[in-house]
Amino acid sequence: MNISKSSLITSKKFAIIVSYVGLVLYTFSNLLLTPLYLKFLGMEMYGVYQMVYSMAHYILILDIGISTTMVRYISDYRAKEDKQGEKNVAAHCFGIALIVMVLIVIAGIIINHFLTDIYPAIPAKYYNVSHNLFLAMIATLVGTIFERFLEGIVMAYEHFTVVKALSAFKIVLKIGLTLALLYTGFDVSALVITDLAVEVFVIAFLSIYAFCILKFRFAFLRFDVALLLSVFSFMLAILLQSIVSYVNNLVDKTILGIITTAQDVAVYSVATTFITMFNSLPTVISNVFLPQATRLLNDNPDRKTLTNFVSRPGRYQFMLCGALICGFILFGREFITLWVGKDSLVAWEISLVIMIPNMIPLVQNTVVCVLDAKKKRLFRSVSLFIMSLIHILISTILVYRFGIMGAPIGSAVSYLIGYGLILNIYYHKKIGIDVPRLFKTIFSKTWLCILISGVVSLPLNFIFTNASWVTLAIKVLFFCCVYLLMLFIYGFNSSEKNDIGSIIKRFVR
Repeated sequence: MNISKSSLITSKKFAIIVSYVGLVLYTFSNLLLTPLYLKFLGMEMYGVYQMVYSMAHYILILDIGISTTMVRYISDYRAKEDKQGEKNVAAHCFGIALIVMVLIVIAGIIINHFLTDIYPAIPAKYYNVSHNLFLAMIATLVGTIFERFLEGIVMAYEHFTVVKALSAFKIVLKIGLTLALLYTGFDVSALVITDLAVEVFVIAFLSIYAFCILKFRFAFLRFDVALLLSVFSFMLAILLQSIVSYVNNLVDKTILGIITTAQDVAVYSVATTFITMFNSLPTVISNVFLPQATRLLNDNPDRKTLTNFVSRPGRYQFMLCGALICGFILFGREFITLWVGKDSLVAWEISLVIMIPNMIPLVQNTVVCVLDAKKKRLFRSVSLFIMSLIHILISTILVYRFGIMGAPIGSAVSYLIGYGLILNIYYHKKIGIDVPRLFKTIFSKTWLCILISGVVSLPLNFIFTNASWVTLAIKVLFFCCVYLLMLFIYGFNSSEKNDIGSIIKRFVR
């Protein structure tokens, strides 16, 4: 397949647009499906599902970054036009992926045996259901490892749009299958059947694309000890990072499931829905920059060039994060009331306590691409791994003392110390990024646009006092219009205006 660099398939800008279409669909799916889950399953069964889901996805820590590793090393060999190197490193990674899949099965069988001992909050009537759910999730996770291997090939060839469009289609497929199963009488099994079916489809599609369209081949040409050590070192850093991510995303629900009740887990899961969407938005932008970062680092860039590389996507990331937090402060309580009812209003507080400090790593997320390109992710991973252990300790103590709100407070403290302080010192001292100038550039003018939009929109909460979807839509639309107007008048710099202009021209043609 001969595809020019200017095509939509390899365009980072278009891939980002497609990714945001996917995020809109993902948001819609959560908004649609969560109330349906609560309706069809009930609060208690939904809480049980979330506990089992959390435990199953801890095992996905064993992923050890197959996709990112493939992108990093294949991109490097592609830059050197070394086809044999591409084949050989892919074969090494495939062997590692097979080992990981076997380990996931073994770990899953062992954990499944002790599942109800781990979660005493699971009612006895749901024991059999929880074990069946867990085993189905393990099967899906095995497929996920192979999916990420294939995804790494496609991303390394910079066919970003294909991967992002497939992710969006996965969401549509999941919505359709889930609704069909729930409305035809299936219980909680509909959720895991859907996930497994979608996984099979994705693997089939990516296999055809990677091996038939891209004509990629992997072959074990030689056992390269130096390469294997390099790959393992890189994967170790990603493994530690995966542990941190899963601790941050799942440990609070696990602690609540052990110490409190299934209902608390269900409420916390409502908050997690918002947090996950919030975290996904800026990550979309940085995900497509690793091949470019690899090429950039080959030219030994100076401090200013590196800082500019990170700050440009960082500004867009802050434009999104800042506006989301401001809008959620203004309208979040009303949204949750309309969406799942007043019984879950504490989810608003939980979400904000976590989202605000988590904005720090999100707006500088492209730094991770620089670390991967330099093969220097290990310090970041070790630091955050230590902070995740502190996170577990703090959250456990606070949950015992304060109940459900102790969990997000523990998360917030660990984010501020790990991401906010330790890592930024490391980036500044060792990686060559001017951190003060980075944040000054990212926040420049944009923070004022967010503040003004929030102040101008605040009176709407006193004008429209009766909660309804119509009035909420009016408020959100007004806030977005004011914010976009402020960005165009004051917030965007000349480069950002050119970026937006080029995107508009591409679609107008």
